Amino acid sequence: MREQRIEIAVIGGGLIGTSIAYHLTKRGVRPWLFEAETLSSQASHAGAGMLGAQVEMHEPGPLFELGVASRKEFAALCESLKEETGIDPEYAAEGMVRVASTPEEAEELRARGEWQRRAGQRAEWWSPEDVSNALGYPLPPCEGALYLPDDHRVEAPRLAKALARGAVQAGATIREGEPILRLEETSGGVQLTTALDTYTAGTVVVAAGAWSSLLLQRPEWRGRVFPVKGEAVFLEAGLVPLRHTVFAKDIYLVPKKDGRMYLGATEERGTWSREPFAAGIAQLTARAGSRVTDLQGLAVSEVRVGLRPWSDDNLPYLGPIPDTEHLWIAAGHGRNGILLTPITGRLMAKWLVSGERDPLLEAFDPLRITRR
Repeated sequence: MREQRIEIAVIGGGLIGTSIAYHLTKRGVRPWLFEAETLSSQASHAGAGMLGAQVEMHEPGPLFELGVASRKEFAALCESLKEETGIDPEYAAEGMVRVASTPEEAEELRARGEWQRRAGQRAEWWSPEDVSNALGYPLPPCEGALYLPDDHRVEAPRLAKALARGAVQAGATIREGEPILRLEETSGGVQLTTALDTYTAGTVVVAAGAWSSLLLQRPEWRGRVFPVKGEAVFLEAGLVPLRHTVFAKDIYLVPKKDGRMYLGATEERGTWSREPFAAGIAQLTARAGSRVTDLQGLAVSEVRVGLRPWSDDNLPYLGPIPDTEHLWIAAGHGRNGILLTPITGRLMAKWLVSGERDPLLEAFDPLRITRR
């Protein structure tokens, strides 16, 4: 095997890894990206594509601020990628509807809307009649809903492919089907050993989703990032198309450009299984049927499974790894990986090249593992 020298290597071909590679090329770097299987084959492939900067957030804080900032970048990024690569990430701006099924849920959602409005975001309370009229789809009785007009959606696999193609067109190298076997820090960088070759990189960014802690092979990182299995179902189009993403306490329904409906998603910790199970699919369809009528007669056209990269404190790790000189991490985004794709890539690339950490990333510094 021959040894090759790389300036910056990114490990992981999902949305986070491809976004970092793409944004590095915008700063004049020609990174190498290593993916063990194929691009966007894990959590990015299975995700619903919701940009839920508000619908997913239960309280104000750094994650909410990062999500809102990232959401603002999507429209321009998707348009640029479409022009550069010819791949349309299918950005859609219909907004999301968070339905309340009980009076208690309605009270909590009204309060959420209030603090989000105080934070400068748009949030409207809809009566049950408003919900029925706006969705264009029959719903069981509800207590109203929080409408979030700025929470949009995108087609995640297409976004990852567009980012990857844009990076390659600008000089990046992508190595699919080349898993990393070992990372060894040296005085001048990091030696990467793969099944095919050996490389030396000045800097390595581990953006391998749920596998990130395993790749680091460092005791202090054991269990910091771990998998949460999610199963999702695609239903064939019904007679009446769903106009908005509908988000309930235990289910979300996302209309797709091809007319299908995405039902998501189960959550199962403590497993590396990527096989769909009948129990999970039955759970999803039963929940969806209780939220939206007339679904039981629709055909299941596809089932997807992904392992979300969760972190031990529910915040992503973004930055240099403590007590190392050349290792960085961008992982642990949980349910917010798609939402945080633009800003993670842009701000990590800025930090890697200029040495300047954006204030938005302070709360996500990996150095925090030394304080707990």
